[in-house]
Amino acid sequence: MNLRFLAIYLCVSSFAFAYATSSPSTPSVYVTQAESVPKLPDLSQLEDPLSGQDHLMADQLASSISNAEWLGVMAPIAISPFFGITCLCGMSQFGGEALGTNSFISSNPVLNNPAVFWIFLALTIFTSLPRLTKVSKPIAQAIDQVEAYSGIITLLIMRYMANSGVPEDTTVVMQMGMMSMSADVLMSIAAIINIVVINTVKFFFEIMVWLIPIPFVDAMLEAANKATCAGLMAIYAYSPFLATIMNLILFAICLVAFFWIRRRVIYAKALLIDPLIAMISPSFGVPKKSELIVFQKGRANGLPAKQKLRLRTSTDGWELIPYALFGKPDAIAIQSEKRGKIKPGWLMNELSFGDAETEYVFSKRYSNHLDELAQEMQLEIERHEEGEKTLDMDFA
Repeated sequence: MNLRFLAIYLCVSSFAFAYATSSPSTPSVYVTQAESVPKLPDLSQLEDPLSGQDHLMADQLASSISNAEWLGVMAPIAISPFFGITCLCGMSQFGGEALGTNSFISSNPVLNNPAVFWIFLALTIFTSLPRLTKVSKPIAQAIDQVEAYSGIITLLIMRYMANSGVPEDTTVVMQMGMMSMSADVLMSIAAIINIVVINTVKFFFEIMVWLIPIPFVDAMLEAANKATCAGLMAIYAYSPFLATIMNLILFAICLVAFFWIRRRVIYAKALLIDPLIAMISPSFGVPKKSELIVFQKGRANGLPAKQKLRLRTSTDGWELIPYALFGKPDAIAIQSEKRGKIKPGWLMNELSFGDAETEYVFSKRYSNHLDELAQEMQLEIERHEEGEKTLDMDFA
């Protein structure tokens, strides 16, 4: 199950339904005979009072205002994608003169469509209800990534639709060394990075709150989430520039802890979501090759704790392959004369290699086929009583 493709399918289906159900009215044209129409002077013959520098300053000012209207919505969309887009649709359709000169909202054909408003309102309710209790919270967290990607795709569609009427010869091109790209592409990349960073930090805190054994705390967090999103949208409606400043401050704060948190978010998603996917799609929980996704418990092998690794068999035993965004990382051989041993747990399974530098954990994805996994990976299973299973899920 590819969550990115599911997000794309969700957005495309929503907009296709919105387009099919919309019935734009064709403006009527009334032709009347003009008795006497005065002839206007030819403005092309008049001298332009503005210099080239004045025109450049005006274009830069218009561009900065447009960028403020675009960047101002990033923070609330990152905090609650579906609810944030619902608020944008509501402001566009019911805001009236309160929006002022915000062209991104007032003249956007996507936001002006009533079907889009009702679709995202339904999606908001559908994704918010499971977050209210600890029992259903893991289901909501499982679809959180779909919601984030859907919000990103929807925003990019909105920007494209808002600029679809702009002539090609007015497109601003940014030059960066040997690379050049349009301003739309550059701002789209900035939006994706902005939303991913803030949404990742938000997801981590939601997981930490879910682990707190206090009833109704999840419902309180969800209410605070929606209130924060609505408050930021209200600030954006009042002043896009002020909303952009707040978004950049929030982005900078989240970026400081992003990489530390990102490792733990990947760790939490694997341990909590993989077993749910295996429950829904049993084939996902069947080992198909001599490979296993593990996370090292402590700092070792020159890598930080909670680093995601791919464990696979080799001619000398086992080796670890770190995940990297760029390049092909070198394999790390496991120095152990003893056979790896699996210790099953409640939330996760532990894996140790005796005299190896550290221990590892992996999800309960293969719980129904653990013997097959052990045979495929040349590992042993440590059998013990049910009461000895560990419940620890350390995020440190």
